[in-house]
Amino acid sequence: MHTEFIAKVGAVYEETPDDNPCAGSEIYLTLLFDKKQVYVAEKEISSCDKETIHEIGTFDWKLKNGKEIKIDFIPQKIQGTYAENLLLEVRDKKIIGRITHLNGKVIEYVFKEKN
Repeated sequence: MHTEFIAKVGAVYEETPDDNPCAGSEIYLTLLFDKKQVYVAEKEISSCDKETIHEIGTFDWKLKNGKEIKIDFIPQKIQGTYAENLLLEVRDKKIIGRITHLNGKVIEYVFKEKN
């Protein structure tokens, strides 16, 4: 409990007319669990190490069948975020997230405990 988990879920790259080393960023989904609630946020880190955090919200959660993590998301708060189509489960003592992207492709992400 009171543990933060993080997974890289996306990247954004911009084409620029010049050689701009700050034209890209990586997007991470962070989960901070306590006994009854989980805080969810997206963290964007530019290639110049500028960090931007988008708070998605705090939601109730529970572990079902010893493996599925059920988060009571509020649809309006997660719309347009990586949490929108997120399913979580515990597998081999790891938190695995599955996100269905707009193209219908399902990708698995391993959430690692943040040090």
